[in-house]
Amino acid sequence: MRMLGDAVGLDNSSLYRHFASKTELANAVLDRVAGSFLAAIETNIDPSRPVTLAALEEIAAAAGVYFFDRPSAARLMLHWVMSIGADGPGFGVSVPVTDTNRPGGRLLGLLREWLARGVRSGALRKHAMPDAVIILLGAVLLRPATYGHLLASMEPKRSRIAARKAWESELRAAVRGAFAP
Repeated sequence: MRMLGDAVGLDNSSLYRHFASKTELANAVLDRVAGSFLAAIETNIDPSRPVTLAALEEIAAAAGVYFFDRPSAARLMLHWVMSIGADGPGFGVSVPVTDTNRPGGRLLGLLREWLARGVRSGALRKHAMPDAVIILLGAVLLRPATYGHLLASMEPKRSRIAARKAWESELRAAVRGAFAP
């Protein structure tokens, strides 16, 4: 909290007037990131939109590009997906995925229902739930979250734009491979 306070020009005690704990602050940041992401792709996962493999590919590509341009948001969302919650050891994000009043829960609820409709219509391969959502989020989040960090020694000498374009192509192929009926 002290480092964050220094970064924004506030005393850390000022932060505690707005947030009771680091977890509460992290949950607020997660709500903000998930809300911004949901606003960016919500029209793509509109329940009235027909579910097709091509539409899922477009959703994944839009999500992938969004997070590729925002790697810290991708890392935060990945942390949330992998979180052990507030009761586990160390720091944990505790926004429940079932809380549809919050942006993250609403996002996952929309994705879960959209994928289930695709399975029912025969447009998408059936996966167990929540595995289908995890496959999709893993494909969308992992590459942007690690670009320039975990895989730095494996990155070819290419521009960020070229890496983004190559990754989007691979993401589309992964979605087709994982969800084609």
